Amino acid sequence: MPMAQDEETTAGTSAEGQSRAKDEQEPSERGVMSFGEHLEELRSCSIRALIGVGIACAFSLVFAKQVLAFVLRPALVVLEAHGQRASIQALSPPDTFLTYLKMALLTGLIIAMPWVLMQIWRFVSLGLYQREQRFLRMFTPISIGLFVIGVAFMYFIVLPIVLNFFVGFGQRIVVTDVQPSALQTWLIGKGTEDEASQPPPVEAGIPTRETDPVDPPLGSAWINASSSLLCVQTKYGVFSVPMERIDRVAAVKSQFALKDYVGFVLALSLAFGLAFEVPLVVVFLASTGIVTVDQMAKARRYVIFGIVVAGAILTPPDVLSQLLLAVPMVLLFEIALQVAKVVVRRKEAGAAAV
Repeated sequence: MPMAQDEETTAGTSAEGQSRAKDEQEPSERGVMSFGEHLEELRSCSIRALIGVGIACAFSLVFAKQVLAFVLRPALVVLEAHGQRASIQALSPPDTFLTYLKMALLTGLIIAMPWVLMQIWRFVSLGLYQREQRFLRMFTPISIGLFVIGVAFMYFIVLPIVLNFFVGFGQRIVVTDVQPSALQTWLIGKGTEDEASQPPPVEAGIPTRETDPVDPPLGSAWINASSSLLCVQTKYGVFSVPMERIDRVAAVKSQFALKDYVGFVLALSLAFGLAFEVPLVVVFLASTGIVTVDQMAKARRYVIFGIVVAGAILTPPDVLSQLLLAVPMVLLFEIALQVAKVVVRRKEAGAAAV
């Protein structure tokens, strides 16, 4: 009798597991819909997503100036470190206002992204099996997190490196002699003054420091040697003027246009945000059986080539940005392969247990 009961229990457990596996392969109740019903659902999801984005954009208008200042800060820090005036140029009257609106729209889109993804998930889940629905529901928050990590990596690490390279590269193009030759003097009509008419030399009176003094007295002046600035303490704060050597004139000075700089940062943000989705794509392909882990590993050289091409397309046309995007993408691909192996192994173990 006990043996018969065990057999019945085993048979019941096996039947229950088979029933559960069969249910996972069945589409959801809402998945059996006509083409017109699918279009109606797509329209409803799109309207809800747009309403959410509109509300978020209206809300983000309040904080758009702070977001714009946050985006501009890396460029101002790099320019200040290279002894140049920390400012971004607005090349047309509406540039600042239009950029403010662009930042409000972008901020609103970021805030509304979970809601938008929820509406996308709602529509896509109509044609998925229950097992695939659980899989997609789990990956949605992970995809948002990976996108945020990619943008943060770009802002805090990649952007300062890129800006420092470009600003420093321009400063390294120098002209050591800007005095006119005899022919140039005659052509441009600039006469030379005799030594007798030269003013007497000025005695040194401004102290040179490596850092700014703490609480300097009103009216004091000093030279900050580390940042090449002439500083004066006033009742309104410290005013400074960038200085440069007269025997080595920088031929190129970086003066970023507001619209171009913001577009550059947004392009890099989108590129790195999408690049950090690579692990999710690899795990999805492997776990659903579309492409096996071994097939992706064997096609590694083609994947790397595709990553380099994608880096060239997504980033601005400079080699440094492309390398800073391609190298993390290759590392993420390799990490994703290892994660996919673990996921597939657990999936196979669960299927064997059933």
